[in-house]
Amino acid sequence: MPLRRFFLSSALVLSASACTGDIGGADETPESSAAPARVRRLTREEFNKSASAVLGSSVDVARGFAAEDTILGFSTHERLQVTSLLADQIDNAALTLAEEGKSQLSDLYACPSGRSQDDCAKAFIQKVGQRAFRRPVTAEEEADLLALFNAGKQGGTMSTGAELVLQALFSSASFLYRTELGPTTARKGQVVELTPYEVASELSFMVTGGPPDDTLLAAAQAGTLTSPDEREKQARRLLQTADARLKLRQFFIEWLGLNGLNKVNKNNQVYPDYSVEFRDSMVRERNAFIDSIVKDHAGSVQELLSANYSYVDDTLANYYGGLARTDVDDEGMGRVTLPPERLGILTQAGVMSTYAHFDSSSPIKRGKFVLTRLLCRTVPPPPANVSTIPPAVSEDSTTRERFAAHTSNPACAGCHKTIDPMGFGMEDFDGLGQHRTEENGHRVDASGGVVAPDGTITAPFTGGAQLARYLSTNDELANCVPLQFVRYAMGRDEHASDAQLLAAMRTGAYRTDQLKVTEALVSLVRSASFTQRRLPTR
Repeated sequence: MPLRRFFLSSALVLSASACTGDIGGADETPESSAAPARVRRLTREEFNKSASAVLGSSVDVARGFAAEDTILGFSTHERLQVTSLLADQIDNAALTLAEEGKSQLSDLYACPSGRSQDDCAKAFIQKVGQRAFRRPVTAEEEADLLALFNAGKQGGTMSTGAELVLQALFSSASFLYRTELGPTTARKGQVVELTPYEVASELSFMVTGGPPDDTLLAAAQAGTLTSPDEREKQARRLLQTADARLKLRQFFIEWLGLNGLNKVNKNNQVYPDYSVEFRDSMVRERNAFIDSIVKDHAGSVQELLSANYSYVDDTLANYYGGLARTDVDDEGMGRVTLPPERLGILTQAGVMSTYAHFDSSSPIKRGKFVLTRLLCRTVPPPPANVSTIPPAVSEDSTTRERFAAHTSNPACAGCHKTIDPMGFGMEDFDGLGQHRTEENGHRVDASGGVVAPDGTITAPFTGGAQLARYLSTNDELANCVPLQFVRYAMGRDEHASDAQLLAAMRTGAYRTDQLKVTEALVSLVRSASFTQRRLPTR
């Protein structure tokens, strides 16, 4: 029988998206007591992993969905919407997944003799519904889905009934959204503890980017996730999985603003080494290096910035100066010891290329990158009457000389006296990340300095490697990383109720053990910020 189409209604889309952020009125408890209750839409990757968990096999149906935007640099934010385009894509995906699922899950709705078809259908609904909703199916939901099942098998078979139920599940708001609302019996304006299944979902999606596994669901059912020790135990267990390592890789990529590296384009007349293949080499180095930091060093930010090694293919080994590779794997990636002018991820060709122009380096982009992403400072936009077009490339001067003249406007000096010293200090790398000591026949001046918030230069340096070494032990960076991780993991900016959490993250095992992001994650999981939300008054 032809399948029905379950469209996400406009009312549902609007009501769900409205449940992010502060959603109403004067509260009975102080606003600072907990972050607002909300629902969060699945990202494309989370949709794929959730659908895979339902079907028991890997799917990639959401790859073609409308891409997520970013807020504060992260795609995991709480304000992801469902546009009419995305709603239609989800509806079509539900059709595809239901078609696949009716054969892959046939054992779950097969009905042996002596058992009623309704009982078999209910067992199927409970089993698959819990996978889809990440919690037990309610009696009302079971009744509605059973009615769909029976409608589907009229004139058909158990298979067509199961297919219609699967289509409904994959179209459901309970599949597409994760709730952080607490028990239904809570009073308006109250600070509530999330339900055990909400905690399980939050923990799993934060650590692995996917729904809770059977072990975590069992802990939710047993009620043990109210204990910080149990949440830490579950988090550390999940951190050992491949999915968790990929999720942490995503954090580092988005925090550092490197998610667009696979689209970086350069002028071949200026950079003849550039090609699509070269760009792919930069992406592979980024991924392999971050993966080693996550797997071998528990996500240590100190190691990320100060490592004297990387993992490259033959293309980048030659580009970095004919470096010898060891332990070359089946994909052609091998470990190299970096020359003294390179250190950690900051001086990788991929980072320097990202923070550069099409035909030149960019001290402003690089300085702003350090300030905003690594030190969590705010850089205001330029005045409306100031041109932001970079100075034209000239063979008669260095990039530093061109940008110094361009940013000498008094209206710009307030910001550029902070941005420029950091950016100029990375001028020993061109716009494709090649180390240089000369440009256009002129000596490159890569002297710079880290400017404190009060405007004083606290750390003079020369070259990207010296900057990376300084940042790896810098207190301002050490305090910034937990805030960036909270933004990524919680999908929102810092809330007043996070003060205790951030203090714990900045002084606990993360701070004393090489800035390991995994320890920052554990501190978050143990906190009240992780499990408490404030309900709206209406």
